[in-house]
Amino acid sequence: MQKVLIALAATAALLAAGGASAQVGKAASEATDAVQHKIDQKRADSDAKKSGPIGKAVNNVKSGYHKNRSKSSAQKAKQSLKNAG
Repeated sequence: MQKVLIALAATAALLAAGGASAQVGKAASEATDAVQHKIDQKRADSDAKKSGPIGKAVNNVKSGYHKNRSKSSAQKAKQSLKNAG
């Protein structure tokens, strides 16, 4: 995930110089969302390990949700960068 963020940041800097700042800003926002969802996913996984049976089920659902949102946000960020270029 860090490699993706570094690549997005580098691309954002290059594209910002070219005048596509709106799409670059959108890509940066989506990348930030992807990272936040990944953090929330890891937190839910950790909580699931510490919980009882019902807590595990709830936290596993949360983890799955955040995993899907993270992937979606990463895809949107990539698409925004493609649209900027």
